[in-house]
Amino acid sequence: MSCISWNCRGVGSPSTILNLKYLNQTYKPDVIILFETLCLSNKIEELKYILNLDSCFCVDREGRGGGITILWRNSISFNITNYSQNHVDLEVKDNQKGMWRLTGFYSFSEGGKRKASWNFLRNLANLSSLSWCVIGDFNDILHVSEKKGRTDRPNWRTHTRINTIGM
Repeated sequence: MSCISWNCRGVGSPSTILNLKYLNQTYKPDVIILFETLCLSNKIEELKYILNLDSCFCVDREGRGGGITILWRNSISFNITNYSQNHVDLEVKDNQKGMWRLTGFYSFSEGGKRKASWNFLRNLANLSSLSWCVIGDFNDILHVSEKKGRTDRPNWRTHTRINTIGM
């Protein structure tokens, strides 16, 4: 299975549509997961046809921000097990690897809610014993050396958190 995950910051702009068309034609992914779509499901239905994909699922934006979309080809078989404004959880039926889990995750963008995002991800980890792949926009960094600017990051917000999630 091939997958593209992108924080597109809105699917309304012509450049975003052109870029999605290019990615879809070049890489021919089975699944495309978009974050921060900034739109409602009717726009995603249009996008499904523009990209010539078979199906779609949309978590509508809330207010002026957010939104998660999954677009896919029917060659892939999965069930959407749960979703929120910050994630979509899938159980994938793979003929070669058996059942496994894919989560498209979109972290809170507000700095004060980042700890809540990691706690939310920890809770998601406990929902299934299947092999698990998490992709998306974590709005965070893995190591302090990735940080640009003056404000230091507390230690709990860098690579040490991965061990506490159990990855």
